[in-house]
Amino acid sequence: MRKLNVGVIGLGNMGSNHARNYVQMADLVNLTAVCDLQKEVVAKACEQYHCKGYTNLDEFLSKEKLDAVSIVAPTRFHDEIATKVIEKGIHVLIEKPICDNIENAKKLIQLAKKKKVTLMVGHIERFNPGVQKVKELINSGTIGKVTSIIAKRVGAFPAQIKDANVIIDLAVHDIDIFSYLLDKQPDHIYGNAGRALINGREDYAEIFLTYGDQNGLIQVNWITPIRIRNLAITGTKGYLEMNYMTQEIVLYESNYSQDFDNFGDFIIKFGVPNKKEVVIEKKEPLKNELTHFIECIQTGKTPLITGKDALNALKIALTVMKKMKM
Repeated sequence: MRKLNVGVIGLGNMGSNHARNYVQMADLVNLTAVCDLQKEVVAKACEQYHCKGYTNLDEFLSKEKLDAVSIVAPTRFHDEIATKVIEKGIHVLIEKPICDNIENAKKLIQLAKKKKVTLMVGHIERFNPGVQKVKELINSGTIGKVTSIIAKRVGAFPAQIKDANVIIDLAVHDIDIFSYLLDKQPDHIYGNAGRALINGREDYAEIFLTYGDQNGLIQVNWITPIRIRNLAITGTKGYLEMNYMTQEIVLYESNYSQDFDNFGDFIIKFGVPNKKEVVIEKKEPLKNELTHFIECIQTGKTPLITGKDALNALKIALTVMKKMKM
């Protein structure tokens, strides 16, 4: 298959990582050009990645023959930028969340379908090798039926986040992961949030989701002095903990027997659990994500995270925010 010409729109911290990974994927793509409003940022990227650079989006799209682009601009600009990209028939990867409102997200999904272009959304944790292994362990029945999932995603305020609160920026990760691991959407949504250190935006939240007889709890904030990204899952046959950052998984397989006590009452006797450190091959999730994006374009297969998946995660996040105001 021929190499695709790709571009990156938005050269903040995440956008620069997109550009870096595309350069490292030279067997699959050519990083043709980048685009950002800041001239000095563009100049630095052009020198570093040996590509063309633009500060004007329309010029970028009209002058370059691009097969695909990554949109890594602030969320409030996703709709405007993605619409122009898709209208050109260019395949697009939009960093999460897909948009800042449901109406615009639906519009982009329909436009991509009409133009027959691949629309993928950058919910990067789906491509974390740790998450992939946890999904495998759940599907294989290793921990039995999942009863609860708890996610903790906390740390200090990221100065680069200018237009989103902690729910839209952080919680949306785990909202999507819960749906991915359980293969379903929640039937009840509860949440509470507040503003501890930042004026005008929520910087901490707790979200409780129910999926029939399965439950999910998410804690997110920008006020904890240390960075934590953990997932804990309880099942009928065991329990596991995963660290999103280190991609380490510890599995505790239940060891119990069912019996009756001296009074004839049914009891469960727990023994020492079988503890295992699950070995996985650690890889950069973003590179996995971008490689998958290019593969979907070349083969026509459906992305692991579609516009509809991203829309569902956005709906849940916005529902939490709406309930807070009631």
